[in-house]
Amino acid sequence: MTVAGQIDIAGPVGKLLHRRPLKNSTVMQSFGIDPVSGDIFVLQVMEGGLTLSGESGPVSGADRVAHGDMCVTRLNRSGAIVGYMYLRGFGHGVNLGVENRSGVIRLWTETASVPNSSNEGFGTAITNFEFRSGTVLDYGSSLHTTPYTPVTGARGVTPTIDRSANELIVRFSTGGTMYFERYDLAQAAAGVFTPLQRLAQPTGLGVFQGYASHSGVLYLLDGEHYDSTVNPPGTPHNPPPGNTYITAVEWATGNVLDRQFITAAPDLEWREPEGMTVEVVGDVPYLHFGFACEDPGPRTCTIVSLSGAAEVDGVKVLTDWQTIPLASGVSVDQNAPKGRLISVSGVTTLQLSGGIKGTFNADAVIGTLPDTLCPSMETRCNVPRNNSGGYCVARAEAGTDRQLRLFGGTSTNAITWAQLDNFSAVWR
Repeated sequence: MTVAGQIDIAGPVGKLLHRRPLKNSTVMQSFGIDPVSGDIFVLQVMEGGLTLSGESGPVSGADRVAHGDMCVTRLNRSGAIVGYMYLRGFGHGVNLGVENRSGVIRLWTETASVPNSSNEGFGTAITNFEFRSGTVLDYGSSLHTTPYTPVTGARGVTPTIDRSANELIVRFSTGGTMYFERYDLAQAAAGVFTPLQRLAQPTGLGVFQGYASHSGVLYLLDGEHYDSTVNPPGTPHNPPPGNTYITAVEWATGNVLDRQFITAAPDLEWREPEGMTVEVVGDVPYLHFGFACEDPGPRTCTIVSLSGAAEVDGVKVLTDWQTIPLASGVSVDQNAPKGRLISVSGVTTLQLSGGIKGTFNADAVIGTLPDTLCPSMETRCNVPRNNSGGYCVARAEAGTDRQLRLFGGTSTNAITWAQLDNFSAVWR
């Protein structure tokens, strides 16, 4: 069952960020995107061992978790860290909303953290505040708005923003049931909270990891990280391909429209689903969802995407042509190398174009892939090269380390040029 504006959660995936480090080494919990700059804001529980303003010495990770201390990392579209904040006494970071008010970025988060039975702090209210890089913000400060609690005694209170309806969505637990409520965003920003609708969370979900709302549909993310097959010994609880799911729920009826098992980014280490948001670019909605990566750490951030773009003649463009910066000693041959991701019959495919020249007398890195093209498993294809000694084909490979490599050159048979126009390979 589908409704107008619903994003196909069974569709092919693209990528926004690939294994990017954050300000702290802990697992990412959620993220949001500034609708103006496109910068990504990531929430994580603060790492142990830091000494911040007003603290007499390093605070342990367990104490940070119990108190609800968090870190916000700001990343640009290339995945570079361009800012950060620390939040003390706010919560666990289950969800995040990002608002841009005439150039001023304000973040909506949980706050008024209270530890649960596992001594993990979670928010009991929501608030918003201006993002000020390099600062420490404490619960109770005048720099955040008056906290709002949907009902007395609510727990696990978190926000997100639905840009299609200009609404604030709040998730909370009361009476043993988890609910979502809709509010007018402008009124909420002015401190007036009048619920427009309350919707109970569907039952039967796994470990809850994030949510987003767009065009009358609520999207829910659940699942756990991969378990090692070696340590601890024995049968792992959650071996690859994992147990990540996305569920689509219709706001108007509360009906589950779709629930899909997610195998995206299959070769990541750890691969814990964390966070979800919807971004609209050029009238095309993208449902982004994240994975915390690396085992044992420091953890990194990977964000993959489901596109709401329409297919044209059976082809959906997931990521349009992106320039591939070349390595030292590599130059352009006729047309500069570029890459894009498309879906053909539901299969995500990496296409390259352009050509390179140089003197390649060994296997070599020829360029660096942007995150949007970087696969989670190596992707390779044969490409034409200069004909020498009967050799006229080389192998190009897109690696999980963002490197584009050329294989086949030797000291006795160097590759002097290669064309990438026929590179078309399945991308995961």
